[in-house]
Amino acid sequence: MNNSSSGLRITAHPIRNSSQFQNVLDGIPISLILLLGSAVSICNHFPSVHMPWWGVFAIMFAFSALLWILQLTEKGRWISFSFLVLIPLISIIFHRQVLEGIGCLANDLMNQLTRITGRIYPDLALSQETSILWGVVPIIAIISVLLHLSIQTGRALFFLPVLLPVYISTLTGFSSIGVDTFLIFLGGIFLIIRRAGAAHDQEYRGTLSQLFILILCAFLAIAIGFFYGDTRAKTEKWDRTLHSILFDQDSNSMPEGRLRNLKKWRRNDTQALKITMSKPQKLYLRGQIFETYSGIAWSPLSAQIRAEYEDLFYQLHQSGFFGQSQIATASTFLTHAAPEELTIENLSACSAHGYYPYAVSGNDMLDAWLIGDALLPVADTMKYYPGSVPEWYSVQHSLASGQKRSNISQYLLAEQAYEEYVTEVDLQLTNESWSVLNRQLGEDQSPKTLSQIREFIRLYLSEALVYDEDVATLNGNGDFLQYTLEKSGSGYSVHYATAATLMLRYFGVPARYVEGYFLPEAEAAVYQPGEEIFLSEHHAHAWAEYYLPGVGFIPFEVTPGYIDDEELELGNVLSQDQQTYSADHLKYAQVEQPESIKEPKQDRFSFSMKPIYLLYISIALLLLLALMIIIKRKKLKNALAAISMAPHRDAIAMRFGYALRLLECCENAQIDENRRAEELNREALFSDHEMTAQQRREMDEYADCVLGECRDKWTFFDKLRYRLWDCLY
Repeated sequence: MNNSSSGLRITAHPIRNSSQFQNVLDGIPISLILLLGSAVSICNHFPSVHMPWWGVFAIMFAFSALLWILQLTEKGRWISFSFLVLIPLISIIFHRQVLEGIGCLANDLMNQLTRITGRIYPDLALSQETSILWGVVPIIAIISVLLHLSIQTGRALFFLPVLLPVYISTLTGFSSIGVDTFLIFLGGIFLIIRRAGAAHDQEYRGTLSQLFILILCAFLAIAIGFFYGDTRAKTEKWDRTLHSILFDQDSNSMPEGRLRNLKKWRRNDTQALKITMSKPQKLYLRGQIFETYSGIAWSPLSAQIRAEYEDLFYQLHQSGFFGQSQIATASTFLTHAAPEELTIENLSACSAHGYYPYAVSGNDMLDAWLIGDALLPVADTMKYYPGSVPEWYSVQHSLASGQKRSNISQYLLAEQAYEEYVTEVDLQLTNESWSVLNRQLGEDQSPKTLSQIREFIRLYLSEALVYDEDVATLNGNGDFLQYTLEKSGSGYSVHYATAATLMLRYFGVPARYVEGYFLPEAEAAVYQPGEEIFLSEHHAHAWAEYYLPGVGFIPFEVTPGYIDDEELELGNVLSQDQQTYSADHLKYAQVEQPESIKEPKQDRFSFSMKPIYLLYISIALLLLLALMIIIKRKKLKNALAAISMAPHRDAIAMRFGYALRLLECCENAQIDENRRAEELNREALFSDHEMTAQQRREMDEYADCVLGECRDKWTFFDKLRYRLWDCLY
């Protein structure tokens, strides 16, 4: 039987009992490691902190050194706790400056989130006179105090507010493995090892379990950092693997942009989508839109590049301009017809995104906080304007003739900014693909109209490629376009669409590669309005789309068997087009990524900060502290109740354990009845005869005497600690 009451630990703590000076010497190396890691981490995550890492470290070291010196005084154990109260009080006094400084740090985090996710995050409204030091200094002080408390008491719990954010940010890919994370992980391990060396029995085993969890989290962070922190290729590999596990079905037949060693097309009868149309017609359903070509894969534009256009897309979306619905918006200026209704039910297609027709109407299903327009949110029902490429060219000509109207003029102003964006990002070519196209198409460098470019590409591909669904493209790590055009000479829609997209870009026309589902006109004609239409993997298809100024992206069909009379007769409409394109316009054709746009900073939606927020946070922290105290007091009450309900033998032993626990916390206590209490405890533990009620009362009186002596010896702060925090009485 252990000499302890239920819920009350009576294990001695050598750290607490050792000399204060030795405790300081033991803790300084760990403190330096964790302070250095924290300083580097602050500088890495908050670019607005215009201070080198060694400057932040110097401030933290000076503050920590002050705490260590003060700890050697008589009241040293309470210095750190008093600072935890003092820092919030000072922050409340200077709440306006502190809130503004914290706002600067929050904006840094929002900007980092934008670079990671490609989404718009509102900035906090701050005055121009804001100094970020008002936000940094309290954080530095709190980190130093928590670290000092953790080393002083031997409990890693105090440093968890610093350790947990580092773990979470690394495990989620928010930050990569670096010197700062390594130092903090290392310091955390040393901190727990030091705790383990000062613990015994059950507490020792619990400390080892904490160490195991810490090391396991470190390995997980390193593994995630391997994918997120090194190269773009590793990030893409991780994202695609996770995407396949979560969203893909075995029946999906399109490669989702993966071009390395592309296999033959696996046509199958699996029903992918169920759709109903109020007016059945030829239909392209865009699923995944890809903008970046690497030679072995198509991928969406990276979030880091999209983040550079955050201000542009905020302004566009605020004005109601969305690239996904651009055709419909342009059409509404010229027609008063109501849009048709389309419902889509995903049966087995990739579920990571929605499937949209061209000329989708309305912005309700679109994400206004998303940068770019290539990602399509999932939607079951939508409105769209029926039509096809010839009609959309008619819309373009009508816009040109009616641009003096105010509503059309405002639309064209936003469209011009959007066109500049697609010209920046959708003309990208790799060095290898540029070289291939230059060899194949480079003889004629004269400017061409869009009509001439379309006709040239279609004619070239009809002669250069043979349609074959059974072809396997064994390009390995080589360029897919080079293998297709100069080695294989055959392929299916993926090959044709890739070649057409890159050729359009070569001639200076912004273009993208698309995968989705296609319903031919002849097949759509057999269905009645509202009748269910099932699209299987036979309808899976890849195609190119290019940007038509004023109207938006429209499909460009070059795959044999999919080109209809509409595509062939389009030349008559395009013959009036006088705009020319040239490969000379492709200033960054041989650059893997487009140049950064120099978009002027504009005021965006912002939240205003109020001092009341600090009050709310303080109240929440106080409520949390009160809840912890209530839980601990409840455990104490249950433990004392268990002693009262126990038989005499057990109650005597537990009362003695409780008294010993009190004596550990009061080194100067002097009790005359110690020897008699020890005899009663041994008799309760090792004798065979029954213990009497009189003996139990003696032990109860001894425990009460010990508690009274401790309370007489304890200082006011000791009483607060053992009453409200440790909950010993």
